[in-house]
Amino acid sequence: MRIKSGLRSILCFGLLALATAPLSAQESPRTGDLWAGLEKCELAAAGGRITATALCGTLTVPENPEQPEGRQLELSFAVKAARASNALPDPVVFLAGGPGQSARDTLPIMQRALHELNRDRDLIFLDQRGTGGSNALECSFDEQGELWLEPDWEELNRQLRDCLEEWDADVRFYTTAHGARDLDALRQAYGLESLNLIGGSYGTRMAQVYLRHYPEHVRSVVLDGVVPTRLPLGSEHAEMLDRSLGKVFAACREDDACGSAFPDLDAAFETLKTRYRADDGPQLVVTHPRTGEGVDLRFTRDVLSGALRFLAYGPESQMMIPYLVHEAASTGNPQRLASQAMIVSDQMSDMIAIGLNFAVGCSEDWPVWPDGVDQTGTLLGESMSEIYEQVCAWWPAGDTPSDFHEPFDAEVPVLLMSGELDPVTPPGYGEEAAAQFSNSRHLIADGRGHIVSTTPCMSSIATQFVRAASVDELDVECMDHLGHEPFFLDLLGPAP
Repeated sequence: MRIKSGLRSILCFGLLALATAPLSAQESPRTGDLWAGLEKCELAAAGGRITATALCGTLTVPENPEQPEGRQLELSFAVKAARASNALPDPVVFLAGGPGQSARDTLPIMQRALHELNRDRDLIFLDQRGTGGSNALECSFDEQGELWLEPDWEELNRQLRDCLEEWDADVRFYTTAHGARDLDALRQAYGLESLNLIGGSYGTRMAQVYLRHYPEHVRSVVLDGVVPTRLPLGSEHAEMLDRSLGKVFAACREDDACGSAFPDLDAAFETLKTRYRADDGPQLVVTHPRTGEGVDLRFTRDVLSGALRFLAYGPESQMMIPYLVHEAASTGNPQRLASQAMIVSDQMSDMIAIGLNFAVGCSEDWPVWPDGVDQTGTLLGESMSEIYEQVCAWWPAGDTPSDFHEPFDAEVPVLLMSGELDPVTPPGYGEEAAAQFSNSRHLIADGRGHIVSTTPCMSSIATQFVRAASVDELDVECMDHLGHEPFFLDLLGPAP
């Protein structure tokens, strides 16, 4: 079951060739065919436009670790086996975002970013319990109409209750700590002594939780789009989105062509926030990018916030924002803004298992949500607090270790990566984590958005780091050539 609604829009978050590092005494090639029992499979991403072959299998674990004979879960995982016949014994594990994203769904995209690492290391993608093929906590929203950007909190809340009753799951046992325990069960099942962890967005929390509890089995960690240990996920989304949009507007001002075409974007942005504050915005008909059908949509502030938030994630779509904000503010017609946002939203619509999102949020984040923070002046406003307050009031929350949000250190080398324009996990979060981990280095990719390891430059640096398991002497010269993409000045596309 899947939920396609504004709820998702509120809650969500090629490589350069390098010389192969010499093998150390601890890096002797693996012997035997570790994955002989797995079956060949084909995985798809981006609506089926990107595919990849892999080896797929399942791992059986108890839902409740304290009741090993109780309900069992079959966790699905995929392996992109190393191309070299003498693969190294410490594979790379990619930890997906969300919370609620399937790791296997990311394989077709991440195999490109991790192509050089995959030469002599296996890549493992384990669907966290509650996602993908691991008893996914998905929920369908069956009300008529396309509600991806028009959240009806009361109705969504009701249908989430219905989904909770239908799931064959005790959601108290679907937390990050349980996911980390599952990953270690997979490690043990295949006799792996150490892992290299790469986490994206919420996956950086999973990586840190695993590192805290199993440091002796971690060789290196890459955190891309860093979630600091102390952060309740979602509590600062509103502030960080406005920060990101402000930086996009500033970049436009500094660009002669963009600044001339779209003057005073900050004022235009404030105009839009004020104009669509109420629920009686203009009624639009927007063409759905996949079905071609017209969708009735009332353009309110919820729609505006969802639209700009979707567009702010990627460096290419960010460059449309000045044009769209200027047009909507100056003409009073947000039609094109809504249409562009629907395209991006449709691409993301099936990415998150919403039940896992709340299983994590109500157990780990809502109990430590900050009090007295006024976000009414931001674009997102208090929407995050409102939905968590409603759902977590009845959601069966799991136990969280008392030190869950307390900083910790580890001897393991940690490479932190941030996008300058990231609307969810900004560079400040990476700086915060860098201060926490003594053996770390933080890199900020100019002009990039959320998740930067998929760019050739940053993926080449991650490859260097994992191979050496050291933050020292990384060649980061390619970062000097990073920056924002060309701005869209008209409907013909980005400026040359």
